[in-house]
Amino acid sequence: MKKILIVDDQSLNQTLLEAYINQYSKQHGEAVTITTANNGIEAVALSQNTQYDLIFMDILMPIMDGIEATKRISAILPNTIIVIVSTEEDEENQIKALRNGAKDYCIKPIQPDVFKHRLELYLSMLNSAKGTLSSKQSHNLFSNTIFCYKTIYLIEDEEDLAQLWESLLFRIKDNVRTNFLSDLIRFIYQLGLSLLSHNLQPEIIMEENEEDFFFSILPIETFPTKNILQMIKNHFETIEYQMESNCLSFKISRDTTPLSAEVSSPSTREIPFNTTYEKEAQILQHFDFMEEDDRNSLELKLGDLSTQFVWMGSNELTEQDVDQITTAFEKISGILMFYIQTNTLGSAIHDLTSIIKKDEEVFIIMASQMSTLCSSFNNDLILWFRSIFYEGAPSIDFMDASIFSNIQMIQSFLEPVDETTLEEGDGFEFF
Repeated sequence: MKKILIVDDQSLNQTLLEAYINQYSKQHGEAVTITTANNGIEAVALSQNTQYDLIFMDILMPIMDGIEATKRISAILPNTIIVIVSTEEDEENQIKALRNGAKDYCIKPIQPDVFKHRLELYLSMLNSAKGTLSSKQSHNLFSNTIFCYKTIYLIEDEEDLAQLWESLLFRIKDNVRTNFLSDLIRFIYQLGLSLLSHNLQPEIIMEENEEDFFFSILPIETFPTKNILQMIKNHFETIEYQMESNCLSFKISRDTTPLSAEVSSPSTREIPFNTTYEKEAQILQHFDFMEEDDRNSLELKLGDLSTQFVWMGSNELTEQDVDQITTAFEKISGILMFYIQTNTLGSAIHDLTSIIKKDEEVFIIMASQMSTLCSSFNNDLILWFRSIFYEGAPSIDFMDASIFSNIQMIQSFLEPVDETTLEEGDGFEFF
């Protein structure tokens, strides 16, 4: 039974969210209890007596606003998922809320289909986090003490891996660089597939303290050390990790500034790998090579794809849905291929579009399994777009590795590669 708290000073908003949650609960057989609060003070008082799993928090309320309430409740219930509900224009308060303990935000006015998809994600996260512990005994190979908490994900099948991917990106997306995190989760996903292919059910353990996130994968003793090291080398330019016979641990700083990362020395003599890499801080710059009309059209089409992939994750696709996706891809690839600076990226998206159009039936059949991959791919494109033209980026191609890797993984679903043809050291090798 999941306990959900809705905090809003407007009774109509409370009623609306409660109705959507109840509809989802009946459709999916998910048992929930719903409580409402009219302001932050009431929400904090309720949280002192009840362990809520999920809280939907309005920002602008009398007596105590949602930001202060989020901060106080996070201290009381550190494992509760707090979701801010705010208007699209209220970006400043959204950021403040996320920094004070909120895990995500929903935009008003609430769209029923989008909200139910997000609700499914939150409940999946709660169901996947089958062990949430607060003891001082750590699992990772870096630290003996974890000051906040740790979450253990039990991976029994590929669906669990897909949920892990989405929940981790959602859980800490605003605490570390998105492209850096995406590379790590992509690696964990691929290694998880390999473990499942050998009839193993791995544990993925996320721990955190005040400075760092830690990710550990076990058991790994059935895989050759040289293959795991090659896989790490293929996925990362720099990453801090440690490995023993049965466990592989990664460490990511909460700091969102460029990392001067190092590869840690392994903890056993069996692994002859003791190299340190240093990456110079990169100067961010804005680029203006693209015409304004093309830039606006590109932004619009990326937004269209976001909506399509949300729908793709929770509904059965039709041929018309696929046509809308490929049309958006064609427009995006056409714009990118027009400019020499983005021609390679545009060509890769064009090739992906051709594969999807070649056999739409396969794409429809595999849609539910690929929805997280496609969303991650589109999110990477959006991050790249905003960084290049608005927020600043070290180079035009700074996210190529992440974007191309996503394209490869989507293509692997549509055109499965014979495992026997993969060369040793390939990033997608199954051991």
